[in-house]
Amino acid sequence: MTVPTPAPGYPQQLDAAPAPTAPGSHPPFTPRPEAGPGKVDGQLNAKQKTVLGCGGMVAFFLIAAVVAAAVSPPEAKSAEAKPAPTVTVTATVTVTAPPPVAVKAPEPSPSPTQETAPPTAQVPDMTGKSGDLLVEALKTAGFADGYKATSFHDVSGQGRTVLLLTNWKICEQDPKNKAVPVTEKISVGVVKFGEACP
Repeated sequence: MTVPTPAPGYPQQLDAAPAPTAPGSHPPFTPRPEAGPGKVDGQLNAKQKTVLGCGGMVAFFLIAAVVAAAVSPPEAKSAEAKPAPTVTVTATVTVTAPPPVAVKAPEPSPSPTQETAPPTAQVPDMTGKSGDLLVEALKTAGFADGYKATSFHDVSGQGRTVLLLTNWKICEQDPKNKAVPVTEKISVGVVKFGEACP
């Protein structure tokens, strides 16, 4: 026989046969304990229902969280465990060398005989005329500067410097009536007008 556990605060009572009562008398009143933590009648008060309801919800959320945590890591691990795809790129580079450049041999410098000859001009005979007329005639013939193309000198024997060409008469000229290069100097001997040529 199982002995029920008494509610806290109440003394343990043994199952005994009820005491015989006299006819016409009532059995003595035994108060029933209020429902409490150790009650045996299976009824819960409102506070206990609220606590149990909240505890059940918390337990449900804990179980859901544990299940979610147990499911998620394998997926994350499987994503991490997959190696990244390896991409191999093969490039072919074709280099075309430029055609060889022929090295041109340096041209030999022209020898003095191969140089281009300067242009020539006809030197007129201006004997007996003034020196300035010879300068003009040489310029007309093709000399760049008639004065620089001539070399005047006094042939009287006095060794005078020839300055004003209009005052000097040409006694001798070399060359004359001849085509010469325009770079050639023309020698001209002069005396002052009124003097005799030697």
